[in-house]
Amino acid sequence: MLVIGVDPGLTGAISLLCSERGLLECEDLPTCGNGQETGKMLRWIDANALQAMLREWSVGHGFAEHSVHACIERPIPMPTLPAQTVASQFDTFGVIRALVSGKVAPDGMTIINPRDWKKLFGLGTDKNASRETALRLYPEAPVKLVKHHNRAEAILIGHWLLREVS
Repeated sequence: MLVIGVDPGLTGAISLLCSERGLLECEDLPTCGNGQETGKMLRWIDANALQAMLREWSVGHGFAEHSVHACIERPIPMPTLPAQTVASQFDTFGVIRALVSGKVAPDGMTIINPRDWKKLFGLGTDKNASRETALRLYPEAPVKLVKHHNRAEAILIGHWLLREVS
């Protein structure tokens, strides 16, 4: 079984895990300019690049020969965030959900609240703890730097689903 794990957001990441072979891929989500020259939100998910990445993974890792599932973290709107930020979070979530759903089994999409997957690992809000946990599970994980905490979370989200589905 293959699992795609996604920590959405403009600084988010996406991972691919296999129940037999462990961590296969982990990358930052691709972003691009949105055509705006002013304002706070000048970037968004590069849908074409994400689609190309998923296509490459599909061919390279044999999605056609495996059961493919995905788990995407649900964005939680915070009342203290500006409306523009919340709108950007949900735009990003929607793009990712649409593209990933095209690669998974009909019933293979799981949307999860952050607290639910973090509970399995005993995590709170400490981003470094996520990196340490991901490295403990997957020593080869590309999460060596502090800024790679979103990669770690994408890996852990995928690992959570592997445990749930297996």
